Amino acid sequence: MTAANPMKRTLTISLGIVAVAILGLYLLRCGRPGSPNLRPIEAALVAQRGAGFGVNAGSLLRTNALGDTLTDNQDPIFLNQVFPGTRKFFETLDGLGLNPIPGGLQPASCDKIRIIHIPNGIICRFLIGDGWSATYKDTAAHSGMMYFGQRGADNPIRAISHANTDALRRLAADAVTMSEGQVWEIANGVADTFGIDPSKFEKPRMYEEGLFEYRLGIYTIEYRKKGSDPINGLNYTRDFSLKAVSATKAALVRYSDFEAH
Repeated sequence: MTAANPMKRTLTISLGIVAVAILGLYLLRCGRPGSPNLRPIEAALVAQRGAGFGVNAGSLLRTNALGDTLTDNQDPIFLNQVFPGTRKFFETLDGLGLNPIPGGLQPASCDKIRIIHIPNGIICRFLIGDGWSATYKDTAAHSGMMYFGQRGADNPIRAISHANTDALRRLAADAVTMSEGQVWEIANGVADTFGIDPSKFEKPRMYEEGLFEYRLGIYTIEYRKKGSDPINGLNYTRDFSLKAVSATKAALVRYSDFEAH
């Protein structure tokens, strides 16, 4: 019988050592074969769901390539940290007579929920019904709506940016105009209610959204940080858009707050 080739034996041993090392690193990272590679908070939620601690056992956690949590409207983080503030936001719009979403907001209205874990808190992006999207931030320092706006066929900003004349024509056909004085009267009430401090900003600017000959009856008010460069769009940290529904009434169809974020 011919003796084994020493070089072949050495190569086999080396490959075995490499395989064991790789397996060891995998087990160190994942805990044990079959365990999901979850962040601590997500692992805790999985354990809670498995034990049935007051959450929907059918609500499944998934993650995307960035490690963000993809979940549903029964997720405890969404229900406890995001939805209460979101509901308050729309109740505030109700009080101003500017709520674009009729009826009380319910968790079932929210879908496609994405939770992004950041230092000391979360950012949550989600859809409301078929026509709206929202981004909410909850940290130790600040909690509130970062963004709310339209999506889909009725999104005027998308229609303008894509120069979609079919959408612009349709939106302009239903547009209602409002006097500049009336826009400012409503806008000042929004600014006061949402704590936009005029001492921190230059004089706000207002313009009607539109493109070419299409005017949309949507008025955007932007606030630029005091003393900042007007050319740099990042200095406009607060803005919102009002869609006229009559000569004296409007609905808030876009809101953005990056001042505290």
